[in-house]
Amino acid sequence: MDLGNQIEKSVAAAEPSLGPPPAKQTCSSSVWKHFAVSAADKTKVICNVCKSQISRGRDIKHLSTSAMHNHMHLKHPLLVLSANPPTSTNPPTSTNSSSQPCSAKPSTSTKASSQPCSAPASQFQSPILAAFNAKQAYPPNHPTAKQITNTVGEMICLDLMPYSVVENKGFRKLLNVVAPRYQLPSRWHFSRTVIPQLYQDAKTKVKEALSKIEGKFVHCTSDIWTSKFSTNAYLSLTGHWIECKQSPQGIDEHKRVTALLKMEVLSEDHTAANILHHLQAVVKQWQDDVGAKFSVEYFVTDNATNMVKAMADGNYVHIRCMAHTLHLVVTAALKECRGVTNVILIARKITGFVHRSNKAVNKLHKIQEELGLPKNTLVHDVSTRWNSSFHMLQQLLEQRRPLTTMSAEMDLGGVMSHHQWELVQAIVKILQPFEEATRTVCEDVASLSSVIPCVQALKTALTNLKVDADVQALPEKLKMVTTLQSQLAQRFQAVFDDSSGHYFKATLLDPRFKSLPMSLLSTSEFDRLKADVAAEVDAELQADDVSGVPEAASSSSVEIETSGQKSLFWGAMYNLAKPKAKSASSGAMTSRKIVESYLAEDSTESLTSDPAVTFWSKMMQPQPALAHVAMKYLTCPPTSVSSERIFSTAGDIVSPHRSRLLPLHAEELVFTKYNMEKFN
Repeated sequence: MDLGNQIEKSVAAAEPSLGPPPAKQTCSSSVWKHFAVSAADKTKVICNVCKSQISRGRDIKHLSTSAMHNHMHLKHPLLVLSANPPTSTNPPTSTNSSSQPCSAKPSTSTKASSQPCSAPASQFQSPILAAFNAKQAYPPNHPTAKQITNTVGEMICLDLMPYSVVENKGFRKLLNVVAPRYQLPSRWHFSRTVIPQLYQDAKTKVKEALSKIEGKFVHCTSDIWTSKFSTNAYLSLTGHWIECKQSPQGIDEHKRVTALLKMEVLSEDHTAANILHHLQAVVKQWQDDVGAKFSVEYFVTDNATNMVKAMADGNYVHIRCMAHTLHLVVTAALKECRGVTNVILIARKITGFVHRSNKAVNKLHKIQEELGLPKNTLVHDVSTRWNSSFHMLQQLLEQRRPLTTMSAEMDLGGVMSHHQWELVQAIVKILQPFEEATRTVCEDVASLSSVIPCVQALKTALTNLKVDADVQALPEKLKMVTTLQSQLAQRFQAVFDDSSGHYFKATLLDPRFKSLPMSLLSTSEFDRLKADVAAEVDAELQADDVSGVPEAASSSSVEIETSGQKSLFWGAMYNLAKPKAKSASSGAMTSRKIVESYLAEDSTESLTSDPAVTFWSKMMQPQPALAHVAMKYLTCPPTSVSSERIFSTAGDIVSPHRSRLLPLHAEELVFTKYNMEKFN
């Protein structure tokens, strides 16, 4: 029976043709508007919709409406759902137990009269109706359906899944088990509606964070990457700043924020003019969207000529990526040492052979098991990352015994002599400080203040290695250390000769290393450095109209971690961070006195902490002007790694099995994934 006939007959049900229920009924169930008592048999009723005869029981004194409810739920569910909730469940019989008015006190002598006259609608849902509703599909606008669809979209972004995953049989089968009432939309719905909405949500979160900038400055990193699976080149831009927001208790809380501002296709030639045009357009768009005119203080990029010229033409303060510079230092030293180069070539042959041969891998694991060693595989290096060569040699050294055993049974593509194994051990020992320094400056909490301390720590470590007896025993070792020293001094000389003093200012304003500039600069240069910082503090005081600057906060004593003393690099870093003796200061708290007071405090931070948040956030109340200046320098990253890491994600998306993915969709997926992880 179609819906139109059901509705028509439900209207006719208001005037039953077979006679009304007994006259003494004053409070009855609403189901009676669909039934009439049979004139031939009082224990039976006739359905007004389908004219079916339904039994109410055998005993005229104990009749029930259960069969009538079940009939309506099973045969006419639409009428049940559209009907008003019933006011009573009392059967329409002429017995005394059911003839009491609704306002009368219910009798306890019968089961029927003990039920209330007004029961909740859920009480009338039979198991049949519940089973019927449980199999009905969610409409598209149902809250549960919208939540599942949104979660599937987040899964596609976070796990970098292709849109076609929603068409896979296994995935559909899984959803059919966990959410049988959910109807999975098509891939087009996700690519054109769901993911773009998630992209807009992520963009909104970035806007909210940009609107809460502490100090109104942003530092940017940028890089260019070309996919080997397509002809498209991509330009990335990330932003770094300190966000200030109030806690529920009304206290200002500061945290470091890193966000992807844009990843877009660079279709033109990679000239400095084209790069600068794209970067400036992205910055202006965000400034317009946020409505607050924040400024870009520093731009961090690699040492590519077009990037360097673009920064100069845009009048940006350009910071050269320290990780990239360290890569140039190490690779140049490795190339100058022929013995080291030969060892690395043999290591590549061995790791390459083991990677290509399942038989070799199984043999290696079997020998590792016999020797009680963990079943580790070998690491193959990448030409663009020097530390991958370090990890390759380090892993080979750990697997020396299994590899020596294997080389006696099969050809590994190369064999190392005892002398070469000693050289591998020396290379790992010499490059260990550079690997630790690279990891340090690539951390999310690293800032511009890490550059000078890391360079000085590397110089100290190399000096100690040069006088080491093991290094002096082999000419290749000594030559490698000497070459690293000269390359380090040559490539980082610009940091120490920087006339603007950005690196020294950042180091001075880092409470962990604030005494280091005093030991590296002459007295006149150090006084000029303090005067420059004081001038920036004075500009902040005038801009914010700060009056009555309070006395400096009492010194805090945070213990410096000493676990790093086990290595040459961290031992040198610990010595650089040792607090120096206090100097007395008195008088009015001018900008110069504020700087002197900060330098005199015996307050230290952990080497692994983020002083922009742990130290200067607390100083925002007593010394807001100095804190703002410090945060400007300490929120600038020393590397462009944040932009380079984005292309690792892009490489997973722009791959052969997703070659038909449009560049616009690739940009949306990368932007959404990066910022979703950062802000969630």
